[in-house]
Amino acid sequence: MRKSEACSVVARRLGLSLSRVEALVQRVSEAGLLPMARGSDRPDLGSLELSRLLLAAVADRGLGSAAATVQEFESLRTDTGVALGDVLDGIMSGRVEITGIMHQALILQLQPAGATIVSSGHHLRFGAPHADGAAKQIVVPGAQLAGLALEFRGADERAADEQVAVGRLAAALN
Repeated sequence: MRKSEACSVVARRLGLSLSRVEALVQRVSEAGLLPMARGSDRPDLGSLELSRLLLAAVADRGLGSAAATVQEFESLRTDTGVALGDVLDGIMSGRVEITGIMHQALILQLQPAGATIVSSGHHLRFGAPHADGAAKQIVVPGAQLAGLALEFRGADERAADEQVAVGRLAAALN
């Protein structure tokens, strides 16, 4: 998937301003974290780049700090050493099963930098622990994250929505 299409998917799925997402992604690209187009060569993004694009859009601390923010968040680790960037890369690539994330949520705390993946009463914490009165927290529901990942993997919007709905139904019946 190309950057422009990925920006559109993220903006649509998460209700973000497309122009803001594009501006953040441009800054991250200029810092070398995402590939830049060269002439008519418009490279497709891999799962690592797609997870970086998602972090750029969601963990918005301003245009000037977009690249540093992506690097900081993707390097956040759990107590056991698992990196948030690796988990997001696994979700985007398909190494992490989508049905497992539909009933989860990704919570990002911007200051101090921290993230939590919540699933069925379990919490996987990355970086700083939850801070009362944190300046800003962003929640990405698991169904939205699953829909993003499915579209990033090539499903069209309708097919991704159908797969998410089937996953919700299957979980409700268990």
